[in-house]
Amino acid sequence: MASEPCTRSDFWYSDGSIVLIVENTAFRVHQSILSQHSDVFSHLFMVPQPVEPGETMDGCLLVHLQDDLDDFTEVMKAIYQPFYFDRLPPEADLRTLLEFVSGILKISTKYNLTFIRQKCIAILRAKFPTTLHGCDALVSSGYQYTATTIVRAIPLARDTNVPALLPWAFYISTNIEPDALLSDPILSWRDKALCLAGKAQLWERQKEDTHRFMFEFAKAVDCRHGCSVRLQQMSWRHMEELRKRPHPLHEYDNWDTLQVCSACLTRVQGEHARGREKVWNDLPKIFHLGSWESIHQEQNR
Repeated sequence: MASEPCTRSDFWYSDGSIVLIVENTAFRVHQSILSQHSDVFSHLFMVPQPVEPGETMDGCLLVHLQDDLDDFTEVMKAIYQPFYFDRLPPEADLRTLLEFVSGILKISTKYNLTFIRQKCIAILRAKFPTTLHGCDALVSSGYQYTATTIVRAIPLARDTNVPALLPWAFYISTNIEPDALLSDPILSWRDKALCLAGKAQLWERQKEDTHRFMFEFAKAVDCRHGCSVRLQQMSWRHMEELRKRPHPLHEYDNWDTLQVCSACLTRVQGEHARGREKVWNDLPKIFHLGSWESIHQEQNR
């Protein structure tokens, strides 16, 4: 019997072959099932465990784990209830997604529960695009992030080695007011600094790479209509609003208002498209995260 009385969890199977103790709560589960999901558990169970007096319960070996009880319980649900993830509503917002998967992702990462970990990542990727096409689809959906929610994703991604979430998470976080960002209790000071520095870079990229035609219009070589002279200058107030919330990945579609000739329109549209591709490809580098390629390599290793 155990040295201390333990509360039995809902995951107490009479045919279970091992008892896991988490925060004085006992889980009598199956070594074979856990081993199928996790090579960490598989290796743990392969190593002969010395049985000390009082280190068994109902004839099963006890293993003490240093995990959060709620997080571990959620993982047991994901393992033993095949349709557990189906409880998420199809249009769940980011707050709901984070509340649902955060604990599961932490435990599945720690014990290398590969399938469950990948399921969590796939769910989160719906709100964190990793391609420009995905970015455009998310933006066009009109989804709105909240500051208190988006900042939770950054430490979660770092703690669970899911760096593919970080470029978009930082990009959205640059829209948080500086005072609110600096006083946020969740983000590290390093990540706060990356947000602020990245925001300045995004503004420069918007002026130089993606929306340059709005700030400094250069007519096409074959323009015969003096388009650069006729184009209305941006007001100081409008420019300041853009600077506070830079969005170089915004796909400009108000081309008719430019009132320029077809040659100039073709030039600026091409420049805009190429600039957006460039900014997207450089997005990890802007926040000192490496490249998209290195991010995916790190996450999959």
